Amino acid sequence: MVAYIDGGARGNPGPAGFGVRIERPDGTLVEEFSEPIGTATNNVAEYRGLVAALEWTRAHGYGELHVRSDSLLLVQQMLGAYKVKNPGLQPLHAKARALAAAIGRVTFEHIGRSLNAPADRLANVAMDRAEGKAANASPADVKRNDLFTALERDVRLHVYRHFVETARAPDLKGIAAAVGAGEKEVAPALQRLADMHAIVLAPATLNIWMAHPFSAVPTPYPVVSGSRTYWANCAWDAAGVLSIVGAGSSRTRCADCGLELTMTVRDGRIDGDAVVHYAVPPRRFWDNVAFT
Repeated sequence: MVAYIDGGARGNPGPAGFGVRIERPDGTLVEEFSEPIGTATNNVAEYRGLVAALEWTRAHGYGELHVRSDSLLLVQQMLGAYKVKNPGLQPLHAKARALAAAIGRVTFEHIGRSLNAPADRLANVAMDRAEGKAANASPADVKRNDLFTALERDVRLHVYRHFVETARAPDLKGIAAAVGAGEKEVAPALQRLADMHAIVLAPATLNIWMAHPFSAVPTPYPVVSGSRTYWANCAWDAAGVLSIVGAGSSRTRCADCGLELTMTVRDGRIDGDAVVHYAVPPRRFWDNVAFT
């Protein structure tokens, strides 16, 4: 398994939290989680994220883990290249070493911040909660470590319902009316959903561009179901649209040879055989999701 970890504090020390994203080696998401840890330093938050990733790995019975972090200090300390001089880090370092030994094989890699964006996003969600910014979240939300507030969930649900029922994206005014909130409240909710990769906004606007698997603009991947024509972002998303709407077909052409390709779903199953090829590895999808 591969763990992307990140931790941070606003004020250093200040309201702190960490985020962890667990993937398979091919980039497939397995689980992601975050946790506020009160007032702490950046380095303590980084180590708390590492410990959480190691505990998850051991609890799920995996004997090998590759950790990716943008903290050079943490990586070099875990590799033994740097000494752990800070008394506040020594217990966390010792715990991480013990967990790594219990797992069996744990390797470490220092990566740039741009490659650690999902874990950074999760860490920022945790820091928001540490600062008390998730004021709209209910106690149940906090208990299950929900990344969305009640308003954000309502907005997201309406976006998808609108796509299914009309094959189009709703606008800001329509969303606000549907969820019973003002446009000034819905606008930051849309932006945060985009920041968390729940939707994609058109550049420099609040217009919905994608809500995977749906596209708000015509693409070479139409999906016909009944009297409606939906647009998918790619052939893989076309299968996703078909799984949501239940039945229909999608026609496109092979980007390599130009051969016409048809995908048909009947009774919830794809009719025929196919091979799926990812031109971009899944772990790189969001580096440039429009290109992907």
